[in-house]
Amino acid sequence: MSPLEDDDLLPEILVRLPPQPSSLPRASAVCKRWRLLVSDPGFSRRFRIRHRRSPPLLGFFRRNNGLPFVPTLDAPDRVSPGRFSLQRGDGDRFMPLGCRHGLVLISNKPKNQILVWDPVTGDQRRLVLPPGVAVHAEKTSINGAVLRAHAAGDDAQHFQVVLVVADNDDEQHRRALACAYSSETGAWGDLVSTQLPPDVIMSDAPTLVSIDKPAVLVGDSLYWKLAWNMDGIL
Repeated sequence: MSPLEDDDLLPEILVRLPPQPSSLPRASAVCKRWRLLVSDPGFSRRFRIRHRRSPPLLGFFRRNNGLPFVPTLDAPDRVSPGRFSLQRGDGDRFMPLGCRHGLVLISNKPKNQILVWDPVTGDQRRLVLPPGVAVHAEKTSINGAVLRAHAAGDDAQHFQVVLVVADNDDEQHRRALACAYSSETGAWGDLVSTQLPPDVIMSDAPTLVSIDKPAVLVGDSLYWKLAWNMDGIL
């Protein structure tokens, strides 16, 4: 018997196909048996988990209000720009803050909202800014990061959002504020703060958490660049 005829071996072979957008559609065109296998939710989940550490770069989003998608792959793996389009409502003004684990984090400042968007599925979650962050977001920029919690081999659906903003109300005691949201609980956590060291503040201008640079995840810690009147890392 050929390995391709073995129902136990075939999934092990196909799950090792490269994670390019055209791989599974091409495999499904071979025959009905292959099509049933690659369209099975359990197989799709295994395929995503196997390749999640080295997914292909499908493209990038331009940082302007329309968030246009710019594909980077050639045919047959090229994704149409319209495939990852985000519909805007009246008064929406989008600013991307970062992306991670297949999710995009977007600020919608006119509505005091944060948008968590999955471009592949089209799912989106609009979160109202927590009061402790919203009061400062009216006067300065906020930044943030989104993380999907992958538990021990699971393709987890829950995510977390961390927002950071600088508090400049008291020039002598400037602080950085942070707040985290969990989709599992559906609630924001308590606002936490840390004092900015006075020796790194270089002028009377306000301190900003830079929105030009996304957060960097190292181990279990997130890092942001501080800007304008100081050169530091939060």
